[in-house]
Parts: sequence; structure tokens; C-alpha cells
Amino acid sequence: MKRIYAALAIVAIVGLAVLVEAGANGIDNMGDEFAEKWQKFKHMWRHMGKERQRHNHMMEHAWRNMLNATRMEGVLEYNNGSYYIDTTPLYLGNEYFMNSIAKSDYDGDGNYEYVWQEMEGLIGSNIVVNGVLRNGTLYVSHINGIWLRAPRETPELVEMSGILEYNNGSYYVDGKMLIIKHGFSKSDIDRDGSLERMDAELQGLIGEQITVDGFMNEKGFVVMHINGIWAR
Repeated sequence: MKRIYAALAIVAIVGLAVLVEAGANGIDNMGDEFAEKWQKFKHMWRHMGKERQRHNHMMEHAWRNMLNATRMEGVLEYNNGSYYIDTTPLYLGNEYFMNSIAKSDYDGDGNYEYVWQEMEGLIGSNIVVNGVLRNGTLYVSHINGIWLRAPRETPELVEMSGILEYNNGSYYVDGKMLIIKHGFSKSDIDRDGSLERMDAELQGLIGEQITVDGFMNEKGFVVMHINGIWAR
């Protein structure tokens, strides 16, 4: 209903604009002016409708592919810290994700628990998982049709300690350039009593011994935690 009201409002605005302009130019030209404006409006409306349909089609295609990329069904097993279905290892997320509160009640016990607890409640039961299969590991996106996470591989985190240095607009630890997030920090990392932009938080730590963890890419060391504090 809201879309219908919005469409009627647009029509009313266009009609009012045409009437005002026609009054300024003279009543005699009102018919031609209105016809021209109306044709432009219809063309714009059709174009908007096609774009909306194209966007909806793309989203529908993307979600269908995500759910149907790779589908596996079987009994969930847990062995030596890993989950399996029919000997295929499942990647559900890194340690930080597994120790976060689940967005859904996957094991159906009526509680929102940590992700690892939700999975523990499913061990030994028959489940359906969807995701992306890479190098023999299934990176899970859905459990029993319920969204879990984006099925991407998270690089293994490595830890690095050293004096934080600043040079030519970039931060370094042990000679490695740090790739930090843009925008405001979620935590008071430099302990000055203020939540600041990430750049300012790091400015407060220059010259101090810090510990960071993350992973290397082609640009530098992507920082995930600073002194044990989430930094993304």
C-alpha cells in the first residue's frame, strides 16, 4: 500500500508542476505542455519499473545460487575440533564467530546461544547444509535453510608484537605496514577515555609496545585485534 501512495504522490506532484508552468506560459499551451510532460513522466516511470525488476531478478538469482551452490545432507559429526558430514569437513567460521551469539536458534531448543553451542545441539542429528565447496571443505552459508554467514574463507590469524611506529601517513609494527579500518573505533583502544576515529586511537599508541593479530595481504598486515580488542 505504501508503494501505491508513493506513486500517487509522484503523479500529483508532476501534475501540479505542469499546471503551475502552464499558468505561467498561458492557458492556450496547457494541452501541449501537459501531453509532453506526461509522456516524459511515463517514460521515466517505465524506466524505473524496469530497473526495479532487473534489481529484483539479480537479487533473486543471487540468493537462489547461494542456497543451491552446494547442498549436503547427512548426520553432523564432531571430531578433533572440526565438524563433518559424510567425512566432508565443514567450515562454519573462525574462533571469534563461533564464540559469538547466534542470530538464529539452529538447534531448536528455544534459546539463542553461542554458535558453537547451537552446533553442539545438532551433533548426531540429520541436517542439511549449503555453502561453497573449496578444496574438499564446505564453507557453510545455511544450516537447514537458515542463514548462518557469508560462505567465505577466513584466513588464519597470526599475532605480531612490537613498537607502534608512524611514518608518512601509515602505521607500522616490526616493519610491517598495518591496514586499519576507516571510520570510528567501536572501543577505546588507546584508553584515553574517548571513542575516536581509528586513526586517532592509533595515534594515542605511537611509541608503545602493542600486540596485533590479523593476516597479510598484498597491501600489508590487515589488523583484526589490537591488544586483544576488536579493531574492525
